[in-house]
Amino acid sequence: MTALLDRSSDSPEIAASAPVPLDSLTPQARAEIVALPEGHGAARRLAELGIFIGGQVKVVRIAPLSGPVLLEVRGSLVALGRRLAHRIVVRVLA
Repeated sequence: MTALLDRSSDSPEIAASAPVPLDSLTPQARAEIVALPEGHGAARRLAELGIFIGGQVKVVRIAPLSGPVLLEVRGSLVALGRRLAHRIVVRVLA
């Protein structure tokens, strides 16, 4: 049964839809938000920026050396700190 699970995990469809941290994406990648950081303050602030569970984002740029992540959210550009972006879980869209 383990071999069956291993083969299915090699499928590109499964790999493409596996949840990953937002800061692990490459520029031009589009993703759907799956989970947000715990706490009402962070979730509320992200919602004010248009980032909510089920919403879609596009990575525009990831600055080097732990710099911010620049996103396109509903036609606007939003910059998030790398630590916050790492705590946002997304699913890559095809």
